[in-house]
Amino acid sequence: MNKKQEILKRYLGGESQRSIAKELKASRNTVRKYIKAFEESKQQDLRKLPIPENIISAPSYKPRISPKRVLTKEIQKLLQQYIAENQWKQQHYMAKQQMKIIDMHEALLDKGYNISYTTVRNYVNKEIMKKKEVFIRKYCEPGAEIEFDWGEVKLEIQGKIKSFSLAVFTLPYSNYRFARLYESETQICVLDVHTKLVDHLGFIPEVFTYDNMRTVVKSFVGNEKTITEPMKQLADYYQFRIRLCEIRKGNEKGHVESIPVMKKYEGK
Repeated sequence: MNKKQEILKRYLGGESQRSIAKELKASRNTVRKYIKAFEESKQQDLRKLPIPENIISAPSYKPRISPKRVLTKEIQKLLQQYIAENQWKQQHYMAKQQMKIIDMHEALLDKGYNISYTTVRNYVNKEIMKKKEVFIRKYCEPGAEIEFDWGEVKLEIQGKIKSFSLAVFTLPYSNYRFARLYESETQICVLDVHTKLVDHLGFIPEVFTYDNMRTVVKSFVGNEKTITEPMKQLADYYQFRIRLCEIRKGNEKGHVESIPVMKKYEGK
């Protein structure tokens, strides 16, 4: 039974519109619309049926017809080619020979494509801006910050290959590394390796940088991130500040990510 039929059944059973809307979690406008249509149809139906057939049938919707996509993959490929040619000309002292956006548009029209200048301009500008993205090298104070991540190590023990988790810390200023092997990446392991790090260094960096691992980040709500309670307590105890990388921004934790062993290490 669909929601429309359930609304009418409850209405015929004497239930109020307000109660129906609340129980079925439907808007009162929707409930009112179905009941009004039912009452009007009942007056017009000559067969005197309790519920006319057109009322109990499920709601029907007009199929949505999407407009044909103008910026096809074929056109995008051509525009990418024009952009690449412009970059090559700029690097080889041929800047005056670069194609302007209006030239790209006219070239597409000459090839028989039906596309507006505005569509071409928006796409080209977007692609050019993407290629202009740059990363500024961050200056690191000695001992001020440390980065943490997990890696994988495969070792042959008594003739069998076994995988271990490698907890790695890196000091960006000196690129000094501290690592310990664990059989898992649980919260207990994270807390343990932090304790061992502090004992080893003899001092506590001001900032600890992490990606969005589940042992550090409890949840996401929009752009807001909630730190797990054990990590909050650890930071309060050692008096350091937690910094989280943006999603899919590995360059913000580039020192620990660039360690070769973080990808895979095989040995005996």
